[in-house]
Amino acid sequence: MTAADTAAVPATTRRLDVGAALLLIVICAVWGGNSTAVKIANEGITPIFQAGLRSIGSAALLILWCWFRGIRCVRFDDSWALGLLVGVMFSLEFALLYLGLAMTDVSRAVLFIYTSPFVTALGAHFFVPSERLTPLKWLGLILAFSAVALVFSSGLTVPKPEQIIGDLLCLAMGITWGIENVIIKLSRLSRIEPERILFYDLSVSAVLLMGGALWIGEAGVFNPSFRVLGALAYAFIAVSFASYLIFTGMLRRYEAAALASFVFLSP
Repeated sequence: MTAADTAAVPATTRRLDVGAALLLIVICAVWGGNSTAVKIANEGITPIFQAGLRSIGSAALLILWCWFRGIRCVRFDDSWALGLLVGVMFSLEFALLYLGLAMTDVSRAVLFIYTSPFVTALGAHFFVPSERLTPLKWLGLILAFSAVALVFSSGLTVPKPEQIIGDLLCLAMGITWGIENVIIKLSRLSRIEPERILFYDLSVSAVLLMGGALWIGEAGVFNPSFRVLGALAYAFIAVSFASYLIFTGMLRRYEAAALASFVFLSP
């Protein structure tokens, strides 16, 4: 067994410690700016094309990171089929997110996107015996979501027809995100490096999203202002590369319900 293989063996699922909790707070702060960054970048880049550019930029950074650390991004082992599956799901998540945010307000979208912690926690509850949701954990999740709903309640006015479509797209994104988290946690992907999991996500989504944008005839970049390009850079450097790499590693090590409760900080 090589050093890389040894590093790929996951630790036993455990409770969050103080250091992990602080790191999660930072990750959630980064995610908190994501929806706004997408809305800003939509001012100069069409949605699906923007999502594809984000995956390409993040994949390039990930390849450099793996080269520096001596990690092989691609191995034709028993994980590749599941890797392709989560890559397709990742592509779908961001197609839904970017299209949804083009049709509805951020204050509405976050309520639907962050249904994902419930999906993640429920999946772990039913399939991981050590991660059952106790009444106290249920209460924590419900209170956390209720607080988010209260904060953004001013945005819950009677929606326009276009907003309803955007809301549903964001809800579908949240459910898909939660399912992907469960697949990663429960499958053999939990035994490989987080860099390889993220590489599946980014490489597959780069191909599918850019291909989809070209297929539907999106204009692509039509107003490359500093504001638009800055928002795009934030999305692919801070969000898709750095924060997703760290969170994927944490998903393999810590209880899903604990991670899910922290995700509600993002809105």
